[in-house]
Amino acid sequence: MANFLAQFLSIKNSCERVVIAVEDVSDLWPHVKKGFEERLPIRRAALNNKTRNPVSVENLPAEFILTTDTRLRSRFPQEQFLFSFREPYATVILVACEDLDEFKTILKPRLKLILQNDEREWFIVYVSRALPQNDQATKMAKKVYARIEVDFSSKKRERCCKLDIHAPEATFWDDLESKITECIKNTLDRRIQFYEEEIRKLSEQRFKPVWSFCNFFILKESLAFMFEIAHLHEDSLREYDELELCYLETVNMAGKLRDFGGMENGDDQAALLTPGKKPLTQIVQDDSFREFEFRQYLFACQAKLLFKLNRPFEVASRGFSFVISFSKALALHEVWHSYQCPFSMLFGNSVGLS
Repeated sequence: MANFLAQFLSIKNSCERVVIAVEDVSDLWPHVKKGFEERLPIRRAALNNKTRNPVSVENLPAEFILTTDTRLRSRFPQEQFLFSFREPYATVILVACEDLDEFKTILKPRLKLILQNDEREWFIVYVSRALPQNDQATKMAKKVYARIEVDFSSKKRERCCKLDIHAPEATFWDDLESKITECIKNTLDRRIQFYEEEIRKLSEQRFKPVWSFCNFFILKESLAFMFEIAHLHEDSLREYDELELCYLETVNMAGKLRDFGGMENGDDQAALLTPGKKPLTQIVQDDSFREFEFRQYLFACQAKLLFKLNRPFEVASRGFSFVISFSKALALHEVWHSYQCPFSMLFGNSVGLS
């Protein structure tokens, strides 16, 4: 799994929003794209955090991407498995049909095929192209939509909504947002469960020779990053806190000499608020990371989340504790003497505390 580190970092750097896939069965996307995208970000989403408690998230960043887009295609199963945080959280299936026979013989079988053995969270948007003054076409559209509801919705879950393209009802957009949010919530719940289970399996091997912190890191930060994408910043911060504790336990384990780091050009400048100052691929060491750079990376990730949570004073408080403990590590590894000024001063300047 450690071989996926570079790919993981690349994906993470290019993934900023929740992806909503669009399955455009009837070539409708060019006609509805503007209206759909005007409803982003999602105004209010009721999601579950890691402890399955509901959290109200406002202005959730999201983007619609066609299923034919190269960003959603040509992925190996192992990539989808490992990097599921970047896969679509909802799939909107756009359909149009003006004839019951056409629905029964063409559209319905096609939808069944699309949804066969599909674990995606999906719903259908039926787009009526009937003009308001055309009573016959309007009645037929209602009949077709009624059949779609019967065949694809159930008492447990309503999976259909109807958009009149020439005169959309105001309630449609609320219905659309509600269904998208429901899909995102269900997908997020499943993915949290998946990552937790994989992390648990790796955690059970921590004191065995096969243990690899790098593998653990990819899974743990994938979960943290997924929470961050979903604006569940408290949960994301908690994952980084746990990741830090696990890392410190790993580096303090006896039996393996490691390069501490801190002797390269530019290392005399603190990177406590810049997670990407030095790519993690440059500090990989066997099955882990060099302590000098990685501990700063973790603090920078934590600080970024604390700022998003509007808790700058906690950044300062944590920073003070970090500088003290990190200074001891620098002295222990005889790195301190190579710096021209105290590390604490560099930190203070970087956050405007001194």
